[in-house]
Amino acid sequence: MKNDEKYPSKDSIHTYVEIPNNWDFNCFGCSQSNEHGLQLRFYFSEKGCFTECTIPEYLCGFDGIVHGGIIATLLDEVAAWTVISQLFRVGITTKIITEYINPVRANTKLRVEGEISKQEEKCVVVHSTVSSIEGTLLAEAESEWLLPSLSSLAKIASIDESILTQIIERVIQPIQQTGTIQP
Repeated sequence: MKNDEKYPSKDSIHTYVEIPNNWDFNCFGCSQSNEHGLQLRFYFSEKGCFTECTIPEYLCGFDGIVHGGIIATLLDEVAAWTVISQLFRVGITTKIITEYINPVRANTKLRVEGEISKQEEKCVVVHSTVSSIEGTLLAEAESEWLLPSLSSLAKIASIDESILTQIIERVIQPIQQTGTIQP
C-alpha cells in the first residue's frame, strides 16, 4: 500500500491502517484482554495516531459526564501509541498538562488523536486531543515523554532486560513492517 493510500478522509475508521498491538501487559487503555479496560485500538494518521471510542456511563464522575481521570487516560494512551508508532520506541510519561475544554459525554463517539510536537534524543513532547466525532474539541494535553534505554526501562519496570527486549521486539517489529511515515 502506498503511503498516500493509508490516510484517507476521516469518513471511516475502517479505511485506516490499524497499528498492530502485541502489548502483553494488562494495560487499562490498550490491552484487548483486560475485560475492565478501555480496549482501545489505534490507527496511523499522517502526523501520529488516533482512536475512536465510546466511554460507558459507569466511567462517569457526574452523571453522563466522563470522569476527568478517564479523559486524561485517553490523552496519555494516544500519546504513548504515537511515540511507539512514529518512533518505534517505548516512552515513559514524565509530565502531562491536561485542559478540559468542554464536557465529555458518556455513550457518545469520540476521536482521540496524538501528534509529536517536539523531539529530542531522549525526550519527546506529544500534543493529544479528545474531540467529538463532529470535530468539537473537548480536551487536550501536552505530555513529555522520556525515551529511556532498554536497561533503564527494565530497571524502572522491574523486568529482566532480556525478557523486556523480547516484549519490545514483539511490539515494535510488526509496527515497523507496516511502513509508517516517520516525522
